[in-house]
Amino acid sequence: MCMSNELMLGYFDVKDRTQLIVDASPIGLGAVLIQLKESDPRVISYASKSLSDIEKRYAQTEKDPLALVWGTERFHYYLYGREFELITDHKPLEIIFGNNSRPCARNERWVLRLQSYKYKVIYRPGKSNIADPISRLAVMEKDPRHTFDDHAEHYVNWVVSQAVPVALKLEEIKCQSEVDAVIQAVKISLNQNLWADEAAPFKVFATELCFAGDILVRGNRIVMPESLRKQTLDLAHEGHPGMTQMKQRLRSKVWWPKIDVQVDAYVKNCRGCMLVAAPAPPEPMKRRELPSEPWQHVAIDFMGPLPSGHNLLVVVDYYSRYVEIEIMKKIDAAETIKRLQVIFARFELPISITADNGPQFDCAEMKDFCKVHNFHLNSTIPYWPQQNGEVERQNRTILKRLIISQNTGRNWMEDLNYFLLMYRATPHSTTLRSPAEMLFGHNIRDKLPNIQAPMEIDEEVADRDKEMKEKGKQYSDKRRHAKESDIEVGDEVLAKLMCRVNKLSPVFEPSTYKVIDKKGGDVLIESLDSGKKYRRNISHLQKINSNNSDETDSQFDATEATAASDVDIEPRQTGRIIKKPIRYTCFVEDFTD
Repeated sequence: MCMSNELMLGYFDVKDRTQLIVDASPIGLGAVLIQLKESDPRVISYASKSLSDIEKRYAQTEKDPLALVWGTERFHYYLYGREFELITDHKPLEIIFGNNSRPCARNERWVLRLQSYKYKVIYRPGKSNIADPISRLAVMEKDPRHTFDDHAEHYVNWVVSQAVPVALKLEEIKCQSEVDAVIQAVKISLNQNLWADEAAPFKVFATELCFAGDILVRGNRIVMPESLRKQTLDLAHEGHPGMTQMKQRLRSKVWWPKIDVQVDAYVKNCRGCMLVAAPAPPEPMKRRELPSEPWQHVAIDFMGPLPSGHNLLVVVDYYSRYVEIEIMKKIDAAETIKRLQVIFARFELPISITADNGPQFDCAEMKDFCKVHNFHLNSTIPYWPQQNGEVERQNRTILKRLIISQNTGRNWMEDLNYFLLMYRATPHSTTLRSPAEMLFGHNIRDKLPNIQAPMEIDEEVADRDKEMKEKGKQYSDKRRHAKESDIEVGDEVLAKLMCRVNKLSPVFEPSTYKVIDKKGGDVLIESLDSGKKYRRNISHLQKINSNNSDETDSQFDATEATAASDVDIEPRQTGRIIKKPIRYTCFVEDFTD
């Protein structure tokens, strides 16, 4: 329904729905207060106002907010304390007077002026706005210099003066803004609402832009001309603030399109800031592939020194994660090579070892050792321990156990062995198998009870082992004239004298012992004199027979008789013919002649 046909005004009813329709033309403002009762509108009052010379230079995004504020305060007695609707044909006003708006300085002040009212801004097309003709038929003010809100102009001028950088003068900004083509294009675009290409970056912020004289302002910040931006960045970077601080410093006073990008580039190119900047982030991690077999590739490193003066040489297998530790006092190249030889002899020679650039590893002796034993030494990047992460992670684990041992008053060397036993028998979180099982093919026993599955034995190896052991037994028994002993439990025996004092010492001790236990060649005897028990091999015992004394005497007499008869008997000649060597024949004949 066209509201312009209403000929009469109605009375205001506090119970009816209230609307205020406003509009702004190039020369004036118009406002119509209406109420609706069961969708039947009635006009309560009309109002209009002409614009001053200063207000006529406002952009359209400032004239319409001015009409909204002026109309609301014009009908203050009707609208204060009750909810009403503000009808406008300017779509941006819904955003400017919204909850999350960031308007320019002038509009921001007007938004604050309406905070005491309960209103809702509603957009309607201009063809249905009945306040439009009233704004164009406004009576001119007697004093065109007088503005509706003089305080707003003072506020904008104050914002501009406070936002000027310390070393830049307001006159200089004004002069450069007048000759800046982009700022002048923005000024034309705001007045005509037709945005040229050079002013396109400012279109998004159109609701926040306004002019204070010839200076462009966004909110409470000055838009710097392009010719002064480099100088502004130089001033803002005095004291070498970081990117964040420099942006905050600039945002509080000035602005221009892509200011954040320029600040980032400025700080990154500052030589002084580069000297104290944080290191570059690391590249994506490159994981080492699992070797095909155990002990092909190992990592080594020293941990220490400890309070006791010791250092730990830690060796880790990349395949099984098996750890070997050597406790060392000296950690020079010679001692390190000696310990590595022991470890490599215990397992095998690896294909490569990875170590840092310590003097023990980066020396001619270590390089010669690697060359002689045909394995490669991989040196990590200096000051980058992450490259040898496998052994560095083990060092951290070992260090925790040493700290616990140190602070509980225990022997850290013993606790280190307990840790190694535990670690080697515990399934690893990555492989889900214990390091010992990965290295040896079977798990090792520790203090915890365990049911181990029997290992599959190679029958061919077992048969050959049995055959060779039987051959060795037969050969050794024949060579040693071995035979089953007749010593039994309860027999009395003589024990071999293990430490002979001199050559006249007897073979067996004179004391008599009694056999109290026998398990094959393992015999337990007890002294009949002292009652002490001794463990001996059966070869170290001589059985005492009951008629041993008579036999001994007869053997002694026979020995003496034989010795006496030997004195009278002449040596017996053998039948062997002795021939002279042929090579001595001529010599003997010549000598005889």
